[in-house]
Amino acid sequence: MGVRVRGTTRPLLDHRVIKPHSDADPIVGIDMGTTYTSIGVVHGQKVALLAQDSGSRFIPSVVSIPSAGQVVVGEAARARIATDPAHTIASPKRLLGRPMTDREVQTFLGQAPFRSRAAPDGTPQLEIWNTPYAITQLCGFLIQNARELAERRLGVPVKRAVIAVPVSFDDTRIAAVRRAAQLAGVDMLASVDEPSAAALANRYVPGFGGVIGIYDFGGGTFDFSLVDVSAASFRVLATAGDTWLGGDDLDLVLADAAANQFWRQHKVDLRKQAVEWQKLRFACEHAKRTLSTQETAEIRVPEVLRTANGMIDLELAIDRPILARAVSALVRRSLDVCDKALAKVGMTSKDMTAVYLCGGTTHVPAVRDAVAKHFGVPLRAGVAPDQAVCLGAAIHASLLAQKKSDPGRGRTL
Repeated sequence: MGVRVRGTTRPLLDHRVIKPHSDADPIVGIDMGTTYTSIGVVHGQKVALLAQDSGSRFIPSVVSIPSAGQVVVGEAARARIATDPAHTIASPKRLLGRPMTDREVQTFLGQAPFRSRAAPDGTPQLEIWNTPYAITQLCGFLIQNARELAERRLGVPVKRAVIAVPVSFDDTRIAAVRRAAQLAGVDMLASVDEPSAAALANRYVPGFGGVIGIYDFGGGTFDFSLVDVSAASFRVLATAGDTWLGGDDLDLVLADAAANQFWRQHKVDLRKQAVEWQKLRFACEHAKRTLSTQETAEIRVPEVLRTANGMIDLELAIDRPILARAVSALVRRSLDVCDKALAKVGMTSKDMTAVYLCGGTTHVPAVRDAVAKHFGVPLRAGVAPDQAVCLGAAIHASLLAQKKSDPGRGRTL
């Protein structure tokens, strides 16, 4: 493939115009994100994400099993987190390919309302309705849902894909992604690092050139890559990542702070009440998103506590400075990862021409401000940050399809 770099510098992808290819047997691009999954395809000279019936191009990475043998995925599953948390699994990608003995996995599962144990291969296995589910199986449901969406929109079977993965995924975790795809009836022809996919999606943005940084803050993982885009072929100079840092953690910090304040007022810990805790986390996510476009927001969970005097609502006002202080340690953690990548190749931020933002968490003003201050180079969003990875994976898929249809042309991807 030539896209995963481990301490070396080599070509990533040819920098050339995408040409039309046959849609009879399409190769799609999939971004199986920790929080949201999306699927994209190139039609002629245009690349786009495929939309659900609701119009949304982002499928919540949530699987719910309302009864034995029944599987619900996406928006309908996400709606069940607050009402049926014991049978609903959010962000299974965080556990994919990781050993049950991993400390972070233990912490994640220790807070979950469902049973878990180690599978024969040592990875986590969840028990829902007395039935064991492997993490690859749950992620397979997500990929299958995306594949079925593509088949409805394209009107042809979809069996092949390029799937984007975090830079921190090693061969074991990439193999787990491949296995999940197989369970979904998809042949994963290639994987592409998420920041590299974002670079590919941004290559025609005005000013794109030189050595750029890709700051990719997603829902569940953080990645940073240095990419030399000054020549016809992109070259990845260095990468670094944190597999347990994402927008979900910002939501959790806010929820913890809100729960602490509620406990001080009412001596009730909402973290010990599964349904109310999930409602609070949803409310915090909503407030965080609101603060991306407005100066103030409200964290509100109606009727969270029953008392002798009636039901009590949780209502807390929040503004951008409060959010910035709450998440400052997490943002600092992401910047430390960036510094490690720069140090690998003896570079500083002054050696970069720009930093491109990727991932939904970069919509948060506190994140943008901290990144701009830290690097001191132009900060560019380029294509929509929450679409860049999937668009890049779809472009990669198109290049792969083009090469397969005409093996004598171009360079090896």
